[in-house]
Amino acid sequence: MSSGDAASAQDLPPTAEVVAELRRVVRDPARPSRPGLLGVLVDLLRSNLEQWNLESLTRSADVDDAVVGRTKRAIDELNGRRHQLVEAIDIAYDRALAQNETAPLATESPGMAFDRLSVVVIRAHRTELAVDEAPEGGGYAARLPVLQRQLADLEQAIDILVDDARKGRRRFVPYQSLKLYGP
Repeated sequence: MSSGDAASAQDLPPTAEVVAELRRVVRDPARPSRPGLLGVLVDLLRSNLEQWNLESLTRSADVDDAVVGRTKRAIDELNGRRHQLVEAIDIAYDRALAQNETAPLATESPGMAFDRLSVVVIRAHRTELAVDEAPEGGGYAARLPVLQRQLADLEQAIDILVDDARKGRRRFVPYQSLKLYGP
């Protein structure tokens, strides 16, 4: 979905569907992207997943400073892409919802909330892998219920934000990163 595409409220995927698709993709990164807004949300997950992997690389004791420097530049590029995706998500939601300009302002936009949600999906998946790989779960098993609660809470919060914006009870401002580095 490009920023010029018109969207309607019917084009907004249910948050439960988004979570299910993100979980499928994090388990199978080669899974083909879906069209429309759901595809943009998956692209956001993939960007965050790639950034997660690069950040793990920079923390490795086995890499030299030159690799860390190149990796940091790649992370900066991914971060710029992540901001573009958040902005595209916000534009889609803003176009699909007739927001009440006098409604109280929400503290974050749908794109920002989905960004956090995608990170929690990744964290939960990586924690599940750590539990499976570590002897006796490596102490990570206790984290899984917390992560599942965080994921459920974010899903519910996004649903409430979208419903409130749809019904004119709250509004959000589409995110603009306006970063000082890069284009």
